[in-house]
Amino acid sequence: MIKSISRNLKLSKSPRHNEQILALAMRQIEKMLQEMQNEGKDLSGLKLKKFQKTHHIDCRCGMCAEAKKKNDPRKRGLLEDGFKVYIEGGGTS
Repeated sequence: MIKSISRNLKLSKSPRHNEQILALAMRQIEKMLQEMQNEGKDLSGLKLKKFQKTHHIDCRCGMCAEAKKKNDPRKRGLLEDGFKVYIEGGGTS
């Protein structure tokens, strides 16, 4: 993993507000990729991977209890939602 960005961005119902959030996120991603390129990273093997980080396995909150009851870990409480940037071929830095 080269860099990890995670944000708890909640999209509102306003289309204009959603556009502003997406524009901000795209600017941040572009800046991060430019920094990686300036550091000499070869971005030809670039991969983005979406991830979700959930509550600890021993959590007793309502969402986690429901997930355990239904035997569906995807319904656990969500801590983070984001993506990670990987570059294929080389070691991770």
